[in-house]
Amino acid sequence: MTAPLNHALPPLIEAAKAKLFSVENIFFVPVRHHSPACAYALRALLREIKPAAVLIEGPDNLNHLLPLLSDPKTRTPVAMLCQSTRKIVVEVEAETEPEDGEQAGTELPVINKPQTETRAAFFPFCDYSPEWIAARDGAALGAKVAFIDLPWEDKAWAKLDDDAAEDERQSAAQTLMEERYFAHSRYLNTLAEKLGCVDSHELWDRLFELRPPMALQDWRAFFSDVFSWCAMARLDYEPEVLEAELSLPRERHMAQHICNWRRNVEGAIVVVTGGFHTMELVTQVQAGLVSKPTKKAAAAKPTKPIAPGYSNGWLIRYSFDRLDALNGYASGMPSPSYYQSVWNALEMAENRASSGAAESHLTQVALQCLAGFAQSTRAQDTTDAVSTASVQAATAQVLRLAALRCNAGPSRQDILDAIRSCFIKGAIDDGTHGFTAALRLYLSGTKMGDVPPSAGSPPLIEDARRLALAAGIRLDDSTSKLARLDVYRKPSHRLRSRFFHAMAYLNTGVAQWQSGPDFIGGSRLHLLFEEWRVAWSPMVEARLVELSSDGATVLEVCLAQLLREEAALTTHGAGRSASAAALLLVRACTVGLHNKLPQLMQTISAHLDEDASCESVVDCGHRLLTLWRAREPLGVQQNPQLLKLLERVWPAALFLAPNIAIDAAGAGGSSGGGREAVMLLLSLRELGSLLASLQADGQQIAIDTNQLQAALQRFTQDTRTAPAVAGAAAAILFIDGAWDEVAFNRSTHQRFGAGGVPADSVAFLGGVMAAAPELLLRLPNLLAGMDSIVCGWDDDAFLAHLPDLRQTFTALKPQESAALASQIAKFHGITEDDAAQLLQRHDDTTEADLMQGTHLQQALAACLQRDGLGGWLQ
Repeated sequence: MTAPLNHALPPLIEAAKAKLFSVENIFFVPVRHHSPACAYALRALLREIKPAAVLIEGPDNLNHLLPLLSDPKTRTPVAMLCQSTRKIVVEVEAETEPEDGEQAGTELPVINKPQTETRAAFFPFCDYSPEWIAARDGAALGAKVAFIDLPWEDKAWAKLDDDAAEDERQSAAQTLMEERYFAHSRYLNTLAEKLGCVDSHELWDRLFELRPPMALQDWRAFFSDVFSWCAMARLDYEPEVLEAELSLPRERHMAQHICNWRRNVEGAIVVVTGGFHTMELVTQVQAGLVSKPTKKAAAAKPTKPIAPGYSNGWLIRYSFDRLDALNGYASGMPSPSYYQSVWNALEMAENRASSGAAESHLTQVALQCLAGFAQSTRAQDTTDAVSTASVQAATAQVLRLAALRCNAGPSRQDILDAIRSCFIKGAIDDGTHGFTAALRLYLSGTKMGDVPPSAGSPPLIEDARRLALAAGIRLDDSTSKLARLDVYRKPSHRLRSRFFHAMAYLNTGVAQWQSGPDFIGGSRLHLLFEEWRVAWSPMVEARLVELSSDGATVLEVCLAQLLREEAALTTHGAGRSASAAALLLVRACTVGLHNKLPQLMQTISAHLDEDASCESVVDCGHRLLTLWRAREPLGVQQNPQLLKLLERVWPAALFLAPNIAIDAAGAGGSSGGGREAVMLLLSLRELGSLLASLQADGQQIAIDTNQLQAALQRFTQDTRTAPAVAGAAAAILFIDGAWDEVAFNRSTHQRFGAGGVPADSVAFLGGVMAAAPELLLRLPNLLAGMDSIVCGWDDDAFLAHLPDLRQTFTALKPQESAALASQIAKFHGITEDDAAQLLQRHDDTTEADLMQGTHLQQALAACLQRDGLGGWLQ
């Protein structure tokens, strides 16, 4: 099993390997983060050596958190959260209105604006993390325990000041335990291929995790092999790369810490770091201890000073699902729940004297996983429920696979292969739903840790808790409750609503909207009450921890997300979209970012001058009207700038109105393009009507809604206008009183009279029906013209236009469709009795035909079931 690591290694690695435990009574322990085998071997080392000091790879400005790790109330998984905030200066356009005499759109001066930027990272622990064992067992043995790595502040900004790291700047909080080197190592990938392993995770399991407890207690041999594994992976990286990504600076920092401890502490020192760093640490520490330092040098501090204050570090609860390497975690092992079971079995086997009994811990874990997962499928009562017979088959399979692969016991990969072979009867799904996702979730687990009250919390969590209590949410009860808010009449309910909207916007899981006015969608604004399902749970805090890098308060984090969305608009080509800016404005109001409103309104004002999309401008107008109609609950009742924007929207929309006809014509006259243009035209008309109602209510807004009629007149007269748009324009002019029936009939005659193109006639009728479907029943000339066109079609033409006609007539209600059929029947001399008989006619299908079809269906189903394709019938 360990033979691949025992043949000749490069001289540099052999030299460092010989000094792992022989440099000035310093024991260098190379580990893989969150490895049960490493944790078990480390515990054996600590009990034998009984060191005076235990030094751990971790930010050296978080030493104040070490006592919390030993607190009996601390239960894993937990993590140290590191945050670093700095002030930066960005160039922005000055937020000023054009002075008198300046033209709108004049470029504003660029100014430097100070802002703050926050970065965060996690240092997680679970029961089987070597760092957890080092901290707790080391302290229990009376050793001094300390972190020796660079402070997080140094790592947070070193790589992010490079323009090439912009994506990383916008990413979520990072992990301080990165092991991407192993997955990318050519040596390890070649070794995995030769041993027939799926990936580096299975290779690690076969070489290390499958060793029996007695072998793991031989910590010298074990950590020598781990060192070889890690050192060979390191050879794939050039010094320039390691310097740029901070490995070498961190190692110099840790080496100087180790030298200082060696000079000031009597007794053995154990150094626990990721194995990737061990070879360099051995070399640097040996060189640093060769010469006797002066008193001044002996008292020197590490390369980087420890950051003052502890306000940037907390011990927080963590969860298995976020610790899973398969969920994007950059370090450690996949399937945390599985390895927790392995660790538990190792601890139980520790008390067994028989080596044969001790080795059975892997078999015990495999059987528990198979039975436990099968039970979980049965508890869910799904079609994928696993039977007892399948569990028995998988048990035999997993033992045979372990023996075939010469494993000391069943591995995680053996269990996965046995489950795929014995539990899955059909095709394996895509891994995101169904059986495979359930298996992944089971092996990952949902366990959450806990921290003592003295640990405190990040500022964001404290702020969210304060707001939640003010909103009436109990923090000690995870039961979901219904909150009903009178947002139009009660100011206190508006504050609660903004908190709920903010937490929903951040996807924290605190509040789920049930019903009430939809301010974002602009619908149901007449409803007075909002209804929310609210509850506080540990997962809420886990999500808040993820968001902690964006700010210290809920509003700061909402603002950061809003600014990202605003920046994304430019990335996706919508940087000058008035509609998108108006959406951000409404969102800011719902979550309580009212201090951002002047800037957003100024942005909308600028976009109204630059936006070339009529659809965007019209949508912007409707969103602004939503704000006006809901100004009380949204808190903009005292904002005069809102009316000024509404006043500017109308002329901007009318200026772009000719584009409606152009865009529809550009769609090639397709029904889809015509329908979209018609809907935009109707939306423009509705916007004008709503703005006119503001004038009727005495609001200080000056617009001329009659200007729309001039644009509609041009649509009906211009032969380049799409027929659907021309039909909608004609209908609007008629129902708004700008045209009488004579004018309307004149327009329809051009489409339905002699020389009319059938496709254009159908499209024109579709536009009329979309704007005013009742006209087809009220105006005989319109129906007669359409009837004459249809009568002139042959069968092929009728079938070609039938889909568009059917969609056109969906605008009618059932009673209207019956009335229309009656009128058409009269055109062709069909009496009411004849029409009734036509409506009552049925298919010529007989009862025998139905029975034959039923028997055929049953026979087909039986064939599919016989061939194992019964799932196709669902």
